[in-house]
Amino acid sequence: MAPLSKRLRQVEAPRTAAIALAVPLLGILGAYGYALTAVKYTPGGLAAAAGVVGIAGTGFLYAWRAVSGAAVE
Repeated sequence: MAPLSKRLRQVEAPRTAAIALAVPLLGILGAYGYALTAVKYTPGGLAAAAGVVGIAGTGFLYAWRAVSGAAVE
């Protein structure tokens, strides 16, 4: 169990959560991209896609920020 416990202590929760959320959001954006090429798009659909990108990007940047106690680059 010791190697597993050591590995779990090294995992950074915010970055892992950001990646776990990024994968499904990329799928959603892929669906929007397909819909833009397959059907007639609407301004509401474009606004929804832009909102998803904005919200996901903000969350991703928040999770990747330097936290107190982090090594200074």
